[in-house]
Amino acid sequence: MQRFLALPALCIVLVILAGGSIARGDDARAEVIVLSTLHQLHDETKGYSFDVLTAIIEWLEPDILAVELTPADLASRRAQGTKQEYQHSVFPLLEKKNYAAIALEPAPPLYDEIVGMLRQSQQELGNSSPENAALFNVYVTTLFEYLGEYWDSPAAVNSTASDMLFESKHRFQSKIFGPVEATAWERWNEHFLRQILTAAADNPGKRIVVLVGAEHSYWLRSRLDSSDVTLLDTERLLTEFGQ
Repeated sequence: MQRFLALPALCIVLVILAGGSIARGDDARAEVIVLSTLHQLHDETKGYSFDVLTAIIEWLEPDILAVELTPADLASRRAQGTKQEYQHSVFPLLEKKNYAAIALEPAPPLYDEIVGMLRQSQQELGNSSPENAALFNVYVTTLFEYLGEYWDSPAAVNSTASDMLFESKHRFQSKIFGPVEATAWERWNEHFLRQILTAAADNPGKRIVVLVGAEHSYWLRSRLDSSDVTLLDTERLLTEFGQ
């Protein structure tokens, strides 16, 4: 669902070797960690290659992985065109480890309904205001050029600063594209949230690692922080990764 753009290679990727593990609390509620992924951009982002993503997931020691896939794609383990972390990191881990996995994306017909709303809003903007569509493209290109410079570690990708920039992006995006796009964005994220909260209610005391594209993280962290789960601080955790 993200509008990620292809960025030029930024640097030689550094592979971080993880050590230790994260202590678990004694809260009866499920622990939730929202881990931002970068889809096809992992091997172009300093310190956050597919291998590093794999190492981080193992280091977090999840009981459950909540993944940004439809139920059908999770069951079939189909290679993803954009969300390449699945064939490179997640699917091999699911074969290797005893993680349970839940799908965050809706199955049809809800999937088709929401995606159709997004496509409708994009087509309508292109037809009614091509200058605004062009302006938005310039904005997104500039944003990701900046993030490509700012992201120098997994912690930076999962930082409060990144979340704030994406929240700002989506506020602007909703203004540019209009209420249909804004409603679709909310409904998509709300479905993610319901899946996470259902898994948390069914698995008290377990650790759920939520893998979502970086644009979704600000939305989910905000709602989960006020929900009946123990939300861990991903940025703080990842500053300890590899130490």
